[in-house]
Amino acid sequence: MSGRFPADFIRKWTQIYFLSIVGNNFEGNLPAEIFNFSSLQYLMISDVANSGFQFPRSANLSNINILILRNCSITGEIPEYIGQMSNLTYLDLSFNYLTGRIPESMSGLNLTHLSLAKNKLNDTIPAWVGGAVKTRLDLSYNNFSKVSFVVPDDKRDHLNLFACCSSSSSTDPDQLFLDPMKRMHMHCPGRKSKYRSSLFINCGGEGLTVGDNYYEADESTSLYYISPSKTWAYSLSGDFLFSQSNSSNFIQNQPGGIHVPEADLYSNARLAPVFLSYYVCLHEGKYNVTLHFAEIVFREKESYSILKRRAFDVYIQDERRLMNFDIAKEAKGPGEPQTRHFEADVNDSVLEISFYWAGKGCADDQLTLNGPLISAISITPVPQHSALRRKLKKALIITLTSSVVVLLLLLAFMWKMGWLGKRELREIQIGQDKHVTLQELKAATQKFSSKMEIGRGHFGRVYKAELEGGQTTVAVKRLSTHSKEKVEELLNEFYALKSFRHENLVQLLDAYFGEEMHLLIYEYMPNLSIADAFFGSKSRLKFNWETRFNICLGIARGLEHLHEHPRLKMVHRDIKAENILLDGAFNAKISDFGIASLYTEEEQLMIIKVEAPNGHMAPEYVVQGFVTSKVDVYSFGVVILEIVSGKKNVGYKVNHESEYLLDMAYVAYKNGSLVDLVDKNLSGIYDAKQAITILTLAVKCTNISPTLRPRMADVVSILVGEKTFEQINPPTVDDHQLNVAMAHGECTKADSSTSTDVTSTASTSTKLIKGIDETQNSSAETNLEISEESRISH
Repeated sequence: MSGRFPADFIRKWTQIYFLSIVGNNFEGNLPAEIFNFSSLQYLMISDVANSGFQFPRSANLSNINILILRNCSITGEIPEYIGQMSNLTYLDLSFNYLTGRIPESMSGLNLTHLSLAKNKLNDTIPAWVGGAVKTRLDLSYNNFSKVSFVVPDDKRDHLNLFACCSSSSSTDPDQLFLDPMKRMHMHCPGRKSKYRSSLFINCGGEGLTVGDNYYEADESTSLYYISPSKTWAYSLSGDFLFSQSNSSNFIQNQPGGIHVPEADLYSNARLAPVFLSYYVCLHEGKYNVTLHFAEIVFREKESYSILKRRAFDVYIQDERRLMNFDIAKEAKGPGEPQTRHFEADVNDSVLEISFYWAGKGCADDQLTLNGPLISAISITPVPQHSALRRKLKKALIITLTSSVVVLLLLLAFMWKMGWLGKRELREIQIGQDKHVTLQELKAATQKFSSKMEIGRGHFGRVYKAELEGGQTTVAVKRLSTHSKEKVEELLNEFYALKSFRHENLVQLLDAYFGEEMHLLIYEYMPNLSIADAFFGSKSRLKFNWETRFNICLGIARGLEHLHEHPRLKMVHRDIKAENILLDGAFNAKISDFGIASLYTEEEQLMIIKVEAPNGHMAPEYVVQGFVTSKVDVYSFGVVILEIVSGKKNVGYKVNHESEYLLDMAYVAYKNGSLVDLVDKNLSGIYDAKQAITILTLAVKCTNISPTLRPRMADVVSILVGEKTFEQINPPTVDDHQLNVAMAHGECTKADSSTSTDVTSTASTSTKLIKGIDETQNSSAETNLEISEESRISH
C-alpha cells in the first residue's frame, strides 16, 4: 500500500489492541494519538517515509507488549516514557534517525529483545545494558562515544555492537575490542596498494572448493562474525519475534535436489530476519561481484511453503541494485540456482554488500523465514588491460577524436536539414527524469518476444518491459499501422495525448516513431485489464463490492475528464473491459484513449465490424458511424453491467442460443428485479442501494437513443451521491437535433463541443451494415423493443 500514511483513519481506532502495518510504502507522519491508545498490546509499523516524525511529549501505552517502529524515518530522541511501559518485552526502533542517548528509565524494563540498530544515537552506552546481556540486544550502526561495560565471551552472541561507536574512541584498545567493525579495519589493506585479491564465501556453509576457487566457511550463528583472516565480516539485525525460533534459523540447510556442477554451494544458505551486511577488505579498484541464490526454504509442497514468497532488496556500496528480489520467481521455481552479477568500485578499502527485508512477500508465522537469503558470494577483480593495450587505446582515442567531431557536425547538419530521423536518435522517457535508448527498450521486451506480451488489440500488441535492473517497469505498445501518411499525425496526436493527465487514465510516458516501428510507452498496470481480472481463465483475483464500485466510479471519472477536458475534448470510441486497466491498488485506468482517431477510416470501420458482435459499441456508431460522447456512455453502461454481474455481455446458453446481458438488464429493470443481476460470487455481501444505482445507470446509459443517455458528468454526480436521477439535466438542443438527423439517415458531424469530428458517408454505412451478422441485428432489434417498452412504462 502506498500514498499518505492513513493517520486520520487510524486515530479513530481508540479501542484497538493489535495493529500491524508492516512492509508498505506509506509517506507522512504517524498519528500522535496512537501513543495514547491504552488498549494497544501489539503495535508494529515499518517502512514509512516522511519528513521527520518525532515521538509525542507524552504517551499512555500502559498495556503495550510488543512495540516495533522500524524504518519509519523517526527523528529526535527516545522519550523517557518508553521506560515506564511496564508490560513491554519487545522493542524495535531500528533503521530510524534517532539521536541522543539511551534513556536510563529503560534499565527497569524486562525486555526479551531490544534493537536500536541503524540510528544516530550518541553518548555512552550505559552500564545497565551490560547487566541485561541475557537479552538479545542490537546497538549496531550508531554514533556512541564508548561502551561502559565489558561483555563476557559467552554472552557476546546476544549483543551486536558492530559499527556501534564513533571514530573518536578508535585509539582505546577496549573500545576496539568491543566494536568488531574497528577490529576488522585494523587488518584492512592500505589504500595506495595496487594489488587486488579475490574472495569467495560459502554463506551458511563449510569451507569447500568449487572449480579452482576455495569458498571460505561461514557457519556462525551469532549476530556478527569476523573471519579468522580478519579480511571479511558480517553483521545481521532483526529478531524472531516468536519464541519457537532461535539463532539456529540463521543457517538454512537443504542438501540435494540441485543438479548443477556447483550444487554444494546451494545446499546451505545464510538467512537474516531483517538486515544482513557483509564487509570485505579489498585494495582499491574495480571488482566483479557475483551473488549466488537458491530458494531452499519455501519449496515443500506438503507443507504448502512452496506457495510463499520471499522479496528483499540488495545494496552494494549503499546503492540499491535489486528491489523486491524474489529468488524463486527469478529462477522459475524453488531449488533452482540463480546468480546476479555486478561491478563495484572500492575506494576506502572496504566493499559492503547488504540485504534488507522491507516487509514484502508473504507473512509467515516465523517472520525470520521471510528475510534475505544468500547462498554464496564471489568477488574477483575486473581484469586489467595490458600496458600495450592501454597505449593502443590512447592512440586510437586521439586518432578518432577529430573524426568524431566532424561526424557530430555532419549529423547536426543532417538533423537541421531534416535528412535524419530526429525521433529515432533521442532517448525514450520511462518516468520523471528517467530515459532509456531504443536498444534498451528492445532488450527489456526481448525484442518484442511473445513471452513478454501482456495484451493485444486492434491497434497493436502490448509488451512488459523491466528496466533499470527491475526497478522500473513500463508497458510498450507496438502499433500495427504502417501507413506512412499517418506518422506525422501520430506525432502530433502524441503531444496532444500527453496533456491528458488524470488518476483514472493510464499515463502515456513517451512515443517512438521510426521507419520500422511505432511505439507508445505507458505506465505499467500490474493487475492488467478488467477482462483479464474478471474473465481471464488464469485469474485468481476476487473482487468485493467496494472494489467493484470504486472501479465503476474510476471509469466514470476518467471518461468525464476526456469529455470535459478544458482544452482537448475527446471521445474514446472503444470502451470495453480489455481497455480498462487496474493498477496495484485496483484503481481503474482507461487505456488507449484517443488512439482510435489515429487510424484511417477503412481501418476504423474494420474495427467496428469486428467489435459489433460483442455489443460494446453504440448502435448509432455501428450502423451510421456517428460519434458523440454518448458513444462512450453506451459502452460504459455495458462495462459496468459486466463488472456488477461478473458476466460478459454476450454468453451462450446450453442450447447454444446467444444470451445478451443487456437483454437481461432491460427485463430486470422492467420487472423491478435489478438486484438479481448482482454477481452471485459476492455471496449477498454488497450495498443493495449502490447496486441498484449502478444497474439503473447501466440501463439508462445503454438507451437506444443517444439523447436519453446521461452525460458522464451526471453519472459521476449520481455515483458520489451529489445528484439523483430526477436531477439529471434534460437533453440539450444539439443532442435532440443529432437524434432527429440520425432518425432520418442524414450525415452530420459530431458536436465539436463534446467530441471529435467524424463524418460518415452513405456508401460507408452500406458497407458496414453488410458486414454485421444477422444475429447481432436481431439482438439490436430486441434491445430496441425492450428499450421502447421501458421508456413507455417510465
